[in-house]
Amino acid sequence: MKGISKGQLIVVSNREPYSLKKGKLEKSVGGLVSAMDPVMQEMKGVWIAAGSAPEGREPSREAMRFMVPPENPSYTVRLVPLTPKDIEGYYNGYSNRFLWPLCHIALERIYLRRFYWHSYKKVNELFARAVVEEAKKDAVVWLQDYHLALCAKYIRELKPKARTSIFWHIPWPPHDVFRACPQRKELLEGMLANDLIGFQLDSFGLNFLRCVGRELGARPNFAKRTVTYRGTTTRVKAFPISVDFDWFESAALEKKAEGFIRRFRRDKALEGLKVGLTVERLDYTKGVIKCLEAVEFFFAKYPRFKRNFTLVMVAVPTRKVEPYLSYMERVREKVDSVNKKFSQKGWRPVEYIDRRLSHNELAALYRDADLAVISSIYDGMNLVAKEYVASQVDLKGSLLVSEFAGSSQEIPGAISINPYDTEGCADAIKNALEMKPERRKEQMERARWHIREKNIYRWVDEVLGELKTIR
Repeated sequence: MKGISKGQLIVVSNREPYSLKKGKLEKSVGGLVSAMDPVMQEMKGVWIAAGSAPEGREPSREAMRFMVPPENPSYTVRLVPLTPKDIEGYYNGYSNRFLWPLCHIALERIYLRRFYWHSYKKVNELFARAVVEEAKKDAVVWLQDYHLALCAKYIRELKPKARTSIFWHIPWPPHDVFRACPQRKELLEGMLANDLIGFQLDSFGLNFLRCVGRELGARPNFAKRTVTYRGTTTRVKAFPISVDFDWFESAALEKKAEGFIRRFRRDKALEGLKVGLTVERLDYTKGVIKCLEAVEFFFAKYPRFKRNFTLVMVAVPTRKVEPYLSYMERVREKVDSVNKKFSQKGWRPVEYIDRRLSHNELAALYRDADLAVISSIYDGMNLVAKEYVASQVDLKGSLLVSEFAGSSQEIPGAISINPYDTEGCADAIKNALEMKPERRKEQMERARWHIREKNIYRWVDEVLGELKTIR
């Protein structure tokens, strides 16, 4: 590990890297866990995450602190016990009914209660206390995402010389949007307690610095991307997150991937057809309905593609609370409408899958798809785009990415689309399907070279290396 070769590393996230299922510890699915698990094993670190606690009684220490991975115990998982009320206020409430829509510029979806803010502060302080209990003198603390905006401030109050960093995985909005937050000063002060703040894009970092200047009266150094506030200098830098390129490439090349595709095409009546693919959580920021509207217009404008092309839509249910439940129902209704309008003799334009697929199954679908559509209306990065590229071992696919997703600015060879331009998206699908194979291959080779070089391990190394140089 180049970034931090000595010292204790503490990673703090809402989600745990391993969870207990049917009496066995299982590794959680996700890019961060995949990247950080071997790092944590090497460094013998501590991963602090949210755990559940029944109302009225404290769980045992053994249930909240254990060694992982089970086959080679190397690092510690420390769970912070949260009650159902904590989870409702801090996670479902302030994090996901307020901060999520605020940062994704979906202000009409914001819902805020004072209880949410009080719960958010309480849980951030609980996380901070767990960090201080686990931290050694040389500890480096790496906070993850919008659930923990206040955590560094509470850590500093308890341990003033702690080295802390936060990576903000989602967008940071412009000041004209951020000013809708009643607790904006407290959030900014919490963030500025970190030595380093990482964002997906430099533009998000600039948005943050402008908010600091407008709300706190501090004078950010835009050239150096730093700001000094109350004696602490914070560096703000872009670190575009990535995927494990080698894993997806290997998974796509496996014989079982080829077998899965043969069965999938046969079972879904897709044999001989061109196939498009979109894989997203059922979240209103992902533009799933925009994608369906574009497909609807595509078949209306270019009817020759009927019975020749199908969009496979993997739409994974997300948080089972409002407004996500209502959005899920709207997506289903739109899928039914498009299929009813265009289906012919055993063929339908949209093959809808509303369940979670394994990463191996996804790698196989990514490899097989003639094009992938990422139609986010606002997104920090969108790793599906990078997973698709890493799995495109045959170099036959095209990647269409919303210009409002960070990955569109980062991946060379990707085709930028505007999800609000319905006819433009329909034309982009048509042009991708009719693109000459040599051109498609050239674009995909450029994209694959970039993501192979800038993989998830390089991302981890760059963040930790930057933090090593601070203080």
